[in-house]
Amino acid sequence: MNAIPEAATRTPDRSLSAPAARWTVADVEALYQLPFMDLLFRAQQVHRENFNANEIQRSTLLSVKTGGCSEDCGYCSQAARYSTATEREALMPLDEVIAAA
Repeated sequence: MNAIPEAATRTPDRSLSAPAARWTVADVEALYQLPFMDLLFRAQQVHRENFNANEIQRSTLLSVKTGGCSEDCGYCSQAARYSTATEREALMPLDEVIAAA
């Protein structure tokens, strides 16, 4: 059985939604050590402090230009130097982007 570090089980002194002045490595490691259901519970607490408990906000991503990017980030499959099965698309017109927003 895995032991849970004490730092992961303690209740934060500050409000869960109040941003920390600066996250320490120990703070982040403590989050990673939390059992999933405890992490989910804390996330729900933060949500309830800031939003209606019975509502969610759905967000989506819109690619306004797909493939053939002139930048060469090296990690992105949309860079012009890569051959992918994705069809290249020109930059979407501004009015279409605004309508989709």
